[in-house]
Amino acid sequence: MVDLLNIARYFMPHNFLNDTRVYFRFAYILLFVISFSSCSKNSLPFGTIIRKAPKDRPYLVKNTFEVKGGNFTNIERTTLKQRLSAQLDDSSTVKVKDAFFLLHIIKKPPAYDSAYSTLSAQNMKASMFHLGYYNAKVGFKADTMNRKVMVHYFVEAGKPTLIDTVSYRLRKPNLQEIAIHSKDEALLKKYDPITKTAVLGEINRLVDSFRNNGYYKFTASELRVRGDTTIEALTNISDDPFEQLRLLAEAQQKSDSPQIRIAVVLNPPTDTTKLSKFYIRRIYILSDFDPRDDFNDTSTVTQRQNRNFIHRYHQKLFRTGFLSRNITLKSGDLYNQNEYYNTLTNLSRAGVWQSVNIRIVEVPDSNKIDLVIELIPVKKFGFEAALELSYSASSSATNVLGGNLFGISGNLSLTNRNLGKEGIKMTHKIRAGIELNTNNSSRGKDLINSNELSYTNSLVFPRLIVPKFLKIKRLPKGESFTNTNLSYNNRLNLFNLQSVNLNFGWTWLDKRKYRWEIRPFNLGFSNLYNRTDSFNNILLKNPFLNYSFTTAYVVGMGAGVSKEYNNPVHRKSILKNRITKINVEESGLTWGNLGILKKYLRRYIKVDAEYKYTVTYQKTALAFRLYGGVGVPLLGSDTNRTLPFFKQYIGGGSNSMRGWPIRGIGIGGQSLAPFSSSSLFNDRTGDMQLELNTEYRYDILRIIPNTLTLRGALFVDAGNIWNLRYNKADGTVDSAQFRFKNVWKQLGVSAGTGLRLDFNNFLIRFDFGFRFKRPELFYINDGWKAPSIGFDDFFQKIFARSQKQWRYENFNFSIGINYPF
Repeated sequence: MVDLLNIARYFMPHNFLNDTRVYFRFAYILLFVISFSSCSKNSLPFGTIIRKAPKDRPYLVKNTFEVKGGNFTNIERTTLKQRLSAQLDDSSTVKVKDAFFLLHIIKKPPAYDSAYSTLSAQNMKASMFHLGYYNAKVGFKADTMNRKVMVHYFVEAGKPTLIDTVSYRLRKPNLQEIAIHSKDEALLKKYDPITKTAVLGEINRLVDSFRNNGYYKFTASELRVRGDTTIEALTNISDDPFEQLRLLAEAQQKSDSPQIRIAVVLNPPTDTTKLSKFYIRRIYILSDFDPRDDFNDTSTVTQRQNRNFIHRYHQKLFRTGFLSRNITLKSGDLYNQNEYYNTLTNLSRAGVWQSVNIRIVEVPDSNKIDLVIELIPVKKFGFEAALELSYSASSSATNVLGGNLFGISGNLSLTNRNLGKEGIKMTHKIRAGIELNTNNSSRGKDLINSNELSYTNSLVFPRLIVPKFLKIKRLPKGESFTNTNLSYNNRLNLFNLQSVNLNFGWTWLDKRKYRWEIRPFNLGFSNLYNRTDSFNNILLKNPFLNYSFTTAYVVGMGAGVSKEYNNPVHRKSILKNRITKINVEESGLTWGNLGILKKYLRRYIKVDAEYKYTVTYQKTALAFRLYGGVGVPLLGSDTNRTLPFFKQYIGGGSNSMRGWPIRGIGIGGQSLAPFSSSSLFNDRTGDMQLELNTEYRYDILRIIPNTLTLRGALFVDAGNIWNLRYNKADGTVDSAQFRFKNVWKQLGVSAGTGLRLDFNNFLIRFDFGFRFKRPELFYINDGWKAPSIGFDDFFQKIFARSQKQWRYENFNFSIGINYPF
């Protein structure tokens, strides 16, 4: 068995950055791996196993694809090959199952028949036609070796057919005017390749435009797109020999760069009402709809007339104003499909109905319609109970000798989804937890490390509520919120902590899909008391902690913005997801000038930014996360040397630097507490954080189909936390302070592997992280030091009681819920 970690040490000797031999070693091993793992079009990958092959008949084991020509980028060419693979006939498809990275299992390969390869090639040609490559040529070549057949498909794409002109010939003046008016939004544009996707997209765009202007019955079948590829130069006759040469030269140029003239025409329907505009006569709202109700029977319901709609209900569960704010359709207006969908979206987002449907009823012998909004309410109250478990090995908490922390917490929440009949959501949540030192009981020391109790109340209003004096006439659709949190935490033999947090604000989504959050009031007060003598001594011996753990009061404002992008590169294989977030907050610059609790007021400005990028394939995924944050303490008092500890950054744990326990990395290049210490406090918090996380995810085994899947992951994390200002009593700079010249040296790097139990609705993670670059050793080889572990002593190092110090310095095991990013 290959000892991967010993190989890593082989690559990273004590002075590996200055040892040029490592690059030659790396080159040799790279060539070795490539020679076995890569394969040409005429060979099978290393580690391929064939099972249950047809007897005495050639059978198909591999398909390869080659694309020549065409205007494709590298990514587009790769995506095109995946598209061509999807065109294979079922009898020409080879199913390969990967196992343990190196094994490729082909089970029941199909018997080879060239007719199916021919059919597959024809499908590929049709697919190229839909991409605008009208003159593409597709062929194949089959190679046979010991009854194993490998088929190589080659595609000569040629040049795409480009759009020369686009015209609309709809013959009905109103439709023609709408089409011309929205021409700037057309998906068919001059000099773009003509593709099936663009043609269908343009038809759908026009249908939406017509429906937004009253033509609610108009469908895609009423439109046709016609093309003309005739080369006009070849149809003209001239006696002038020079004119003939010019025309022939033009014909040759157009044949080398084919173009097409596009016309969108109207296909007259048999039902002429499809070309008529419709107006809204009445709107009916059935706010507690029962599918068994008879719409024409009003004896069992109460009916109230509003200037815009008629409200029918069995019980009045919702106020009229709440319904009005969520309905953008108006009686007497021309039918508009966008407003139809906006109303559906608003009602669905309200969270008080489990089913939302809008039924359109035509009024006989007229161009009017009635809208019947059928709403089935959800239960008013919701109750949830949850249990959370956490575990961290070699934790830098109260007692390093004990090391292993096991946490358990319970959550109870009660939600009222329709407070005041206005769709206001109020949630009460109680949380109680305890953290245990699992190895301390055997030594007669405290089993309990800490406990906590908290209450949270949140209110969410389904609209933006702003003071009238602001005189804002048109508010976007959004929500207003308030959050209140009271908590108590007891760190045994160290201190007690009481906290109060209060904030309110607004959140909304703008037209560009940016989600904004504004918090005009944000208050937090943490009272640290009952500090033990041992804890005070710890603060005196560790100046970088001394200014963090004090009673603190913050009050100010905050704002944030985020956006999510989803890009399906190929619907069957690749999905790209990007999330960007930026958050800003301050304390002491606005509300802090009122002078309340001025003794404990902390002044600062804090900015966070996060970027996540995930590429998901059929069975694997690549995920990246980049995070940076900085809080600048503002001068004014001696305590303002750092951020208050409940606003500081921490690293480590299951969602951060997984080679370190939570709060276990940093600050900067600060040394780890000695392992032999019998009683210490080693929480690391800072004013600044940089972090980069990467993860490769893959499927291992489906334990229970559609219910439980075992997945794996390989990850690398890099980052650290720092303070911005000096913390030594004499004012000198220490290793905890951020300096650009030391960033690389003080970055921590961990790598490892993990297992995931995916239950579809939630996921449990088990991550094993090893430290390869340790910030506290930045002065030696920039901190690079591979952990001394191999397969021969792997289990001993991870689990043996005698290896606690090694785990404390090199390793961390953590349990998490759902993906870390």
